[in-house]
Amino acid sequence: MAAPFVFAFVSSALYLIYKWLLPKPLQGIPYNAEAAKSLWGDERTLARYLSGGGEFSTWLGEQCSKMGSPVCQVFVQPFKLPWILVADFHEAQDILMRRPEFDKPQFLIDALQGLGDFHARYKMGDAFRYRRQLRQDLMAPKFLNNYIGPFLHSKALDLIKLLEIKTNLANGRPFSVREDFTRTVLDVMLYHTFGEDYSESAIEPQLELLRKMTPSSIPKGHIEEPVPFAEAPRSFFLELLHETAEILERTTVSSTPRLSFWWWSKQTWYKKMVTERTRVLMEQLRKAADNLQAGKVRSALDHMMMREQVAAEKHGREPQLFSQGMADEIFSDPMTGHHTTSSALTWVTKYLTGYPHTQAKLRDELYSTVTEAVQERRPPTFEELRRAKLPYLEAVIEEARRLTPFVIVRETAQDTEILGCKVPKGVQCLMVSAGPGITLPSVPVDDKTRSLTSKTAKPWGKWDESRDLKLFEPERWLKPREDGGVEFDATSGPQLGFGMGTRQCWGRRLAQLVVRTVIALVVWEFEMMEIPDELGGYAGIDGISREPVKAFARLRKIAPSEIQVA
Repeated sequence: MAAPFVFAFVSSALYLIYKWLLPKPLQGIPYNAEAAKSLWGDERTLARYLSGGGEFSTWLGEQCSKMGSPVCQVFVQPFKLPWILVADFHEAQDILMRRPEFDKPQFLIDALQGLGDFHARYKMGDAFRYRRQLRQDLMAPKFLNNYIGPFLHSKALDLIKLLEIKTNLANGRPFSVREDFTRTVLDVMLYHTFGEDYSESAIEPQLELLRKMTPSSIPKGHIEEPVPFAEAPRSFFLELLHETAEILERTTVSSTPRLSFWWWSKQTWYKKMVTERTRVLMEQLRKAADNLQAGKVRSALDHMMMREQVAAEKHGREPQLFSQGMADEIFSDPMTGHHTTSSALTWVTKYLTGYPHTQAKLRDELYSTVTEAVQERRPPTFEELRRAKLPYLEAVIEEARRLTPFVIVRETAQDTEILGCKVPKGVQCLMVSAGPGITLPSVPVDDKTRSLTSKTAKPWGKWDESRDLKLFEPERWLKPREDGGVEFDATSGPQLGFGMGTRQCWGRRLAQLVVRTVIALVVWEFEMMEIPDELGGYAGIDGISREPVKAFARLRKIAPSEIQVA
């Protein structure tokens, strides 16, 4: 009798444990009923979707569309609270801009440990605000246009030289442009950060390597086969910037970011990276302090030290010019900036390759606007590009950003509501950036359920959903003027590319300047020809940014005189 009793007791206990471990849906928020019956929730469904070529951001959007709700919940992390998906742009905008009960999620703070003690790892508070104040000069037009602009233009011209050499050597075959953009942006970001005090270049060694190559050194292949160009080695510090970004990608998508980073930090190669990073940063801090003492404040680090010195004097303390916090704060700029901005350049190039009519229209705008450069048969200067009204260029860049977003996450710092749904403290809320209202038809929203701040805020425009929202169509961003022309309108419709509010991407103006300048010069100098389907497509990988899986181009060098300008 004892054995059956024990078996029944154990079975009942296991069943109760099983029921206790099942996902716990939050009341009143739609969810997949089948997922709630499995210990793994939606995780296996998501895994199958990703293995079949789908992407995380689009899966999120599809869940809200299937449930027909602007707010839904998914169970992706077993034994934890569900994720809340917000698929209404107006409400997401309100959360990001005006709702203090939503803050930086702890898992992202843990995932960014590789960057040390810098502002993006802080929750809202005095420490976060002070770190941002150190940077307040660095996105001003004067700094960007007078200091960054000319150097950016010179590096963009180096890129043009590099692409011309590759085009000639490839002789009509496609080749990868991923590293070309990465090297260009890395040089710009290092100059932004350290100025002339840092002399190593990422793009110059590659130019030197390619200049030594001859057509006979190119491996033979079919006209549709990409040319595998060799890559010049980079210094240890430049390489560790790239490797740090790779580590952040892995820890960001890890279900246990703190444990993942702990593992990396124990590896010998990682310890060597930290040693080199510390050596270079301390050297740059000393140079910047000398610049400050000499009254030569130019680079981002110079300006940040100046701000720290002013703050120290105001509060009667010693300035922390050589602190680990100062080193970590400045390191984040070249590391994150080069990774995200080079991805943006690659995406725009891919869309212009896939939409030749758009590419031709953009080139027409450039040639018909900067006419003096056309007449003198030269590329436009930085000043010419900066002053030129180029609404179609702006629309092309913004449309690429709309179609290639990454997911923005906030964590509830207290019990709250989203569109009438009660959400407890500690829940991860994901703003759906590739779903209803942005790349898919909107789902209905009861405006009575909106928060007070959402109801009183001026709404952005909405996309014409009779047109396919998944297509690359820059014209969405243009509105007619009374004189018959058009102008770019950044509020034409929803997109969350840079985030919004106090925590939006700090370097967005620098990124926009880089993409605008580089794309204008590339389109001015080259025609992006059709490439094979197997080298194209718009598949991406989600991480600290959304990076394209493939990054190939087939270029033809052109001159304005060859193109008929309307």
